[in-house]
Order: sequence, then C-alpha cells, then structure tokens
Amino acid sequence: MRFDRLDLNLLVALDALLETRSVTEAARRLNLTQPSVSAALSRLRDYFDDELLVQIGRRMMPTAKGENLAPAIKEMLNVVRFRITASDRYDPAQSRRRFRIVASDYAFDVLVSKALAKAEQMSPYACFDVSPPGPQRMREFIDGDIDLMITVSEYILQDHPSELLFSDEDEVICWDQGEFAQGITAQQFLGARHAVAVFGQERMPALTERYFDAHGIDRHISLHVQSFAALPAAVVGTNRIATMHRRHARMFSASHPIKVHPLPIPGPAVEERMQWHKLRGNDPGLRWLMDLMLDTVKQLQPV
Repeated sequence: MRFDRLDLNLLVALDALLETRSVTEAARRLNLTQPSVSAALSRLRDYFDDELLVQIGRRMMPTAKGENLAPAIKEMLNVVRFRITASDRYDPAQSRRRFRIVASDYAFDVLVSKALAKAEQMSPYACFDVSPPGPQRMREFIDGDIDLMITVSEYILQDHPSELLFSDEDEVICWDQGEFAQGITAQQFLGARHAVAVFGQERMPALTERYFDAHGIDRHISLHVQSFAALPAAVVGTNRIATMHRRHARMFSASHPIKVHPLPIPGPAVEERMQWHKLRGNDPGLRWLMDLMLDTVKQLQPV
C-alpha cells in the first residue's frame, strides 16, 4: 500500500532496522532475506533523501533523520497494531498468546506467581514471559512490546494509564539468633550493617533505598545483592539487617531462620501498580490478564 508515494510496508522494515541496527537481525525478525531488507533500505533512502542508517564498524548507526523518524514510525505502527488490526475477542481457553510482563521478584513472589497459577488452569496454551524492570524493559514498554508492567508508583510513566493493585510497608529482617533477634531501635538500625538489593547492570536502587537517600538517612551498607529474594539469606548467620516490604518479609520468615521487626524509622509508602501502554486499553487479552491480577489481589492477606 502506498501513501503519499511511500510504500507503507517499507516502514515496517525501517522500524526493525532502526531498532536492531543490523540488516541481518532485521531480516531475521521480519522473516525476510538480507537482500530483501537491503533493497527496502535503499528505497527508503531514496524516498527520504537521507542515508537513515550508516555503517560504523560492525554496527549501523542512525542518522539524525533516522533518529527523528524512529518514535513516529513506532507510534504509527502501534496504532495500526493495537487500534485497527487487533481482534476485539479473546478466548483464554484456546489462546496461544505469549504475554510479556515486567515485575520485580517481590511483585512476582507476592502476586504475579499466584495469578499465573490461576492462568495455568484458565488458559493452558498461553505462555508468559516475566522479566525484571530496568531501562531496556522501560524502552520496550514505551515501544508497545510489553503487555503489562507491575511496579511501584514512583516508577510509573505519566503518559500511560495505570491502576493500583495493593499497598505495603517496610519492615526489618535479621537472623533469628543474631544481635537484633529480640528487636531493633532507631539508633541500632542506623548503626547496623545493612544488606540491600540493587538491580541490573545499572545497579538500580530499590524504592526504599531511594527514599532513605532522599531523606539523608545514612547507613553502613556492607552487602549488595541482586534481588529482594536474596536478602533473607544475606542476613542469616550474621548481624547484618535488611529492609524488606512486609508481605515479602513475612513470606520468607516461614522458610528462613529470620525475625521480622517493625521499621524503627519512617519509611516509604509502598504502592504497587499495574501499567499498560496507552494504545492497548481495548486489548481483550490484556484486559483478561489485568482482571486476573485484580482478582488475585482480593485474596492477598492484609498487611
């Protein structure tokens, strides 16, 4: 199909090229031959009177024109994908759809795993890909490639809709035979050695760490781990302590020799929300998944 002398099929190829920055990878993604993608790029260069992507070393880099076109092309393709060609019916019992979910290990342990256990019964052929949050996942969400993101209010993107799932608050965990097994004061908390979780190659801090930093609460951090779920093991056998969201802490207290105490200093309000792309509000499969999350929330124990 042509619009204003442009073959719109070429924009699908350009989107893949700008994202992968590789003719080979774009061809693989589009299930086309490399010569076909190279020919598409040549036609695009003629139409836009610009190189769009140039070879630098082993990679292709977009020109200024290519960079400017990328978000507009992505948005146009998403409008077609989610508003025009999408089906208005969804049968979970027969669907073989693969859902992509972004969630921390906390959100997975507390909520998502329980919802997906239900999904296994309701939609036995569907598949689910759950990955941790981070800059790359955020870019994929903005591009429309993530079905559902579950995160705290502070990380919500303002340009896309979201809905509150549940609230939580922080508590302190420690080894049940350690120095703080019987309780911990504010002074002891500030003087103790802490284990904290950071995430991804960027070592992104958790909500709690950001709150403490923003309020000038200085602690002795003696151990960094790569997930919330690693914190209980990080304190067992030591006098280290860690701050965890209550639902997670209570869950691990059933399987680890830890004690859970109230946080002796002010901490952040924890609001877990689900967020979806603004163009995907009418997606019936996504609505089914969100309703499943909301139904599962009703069965969570109050904090």
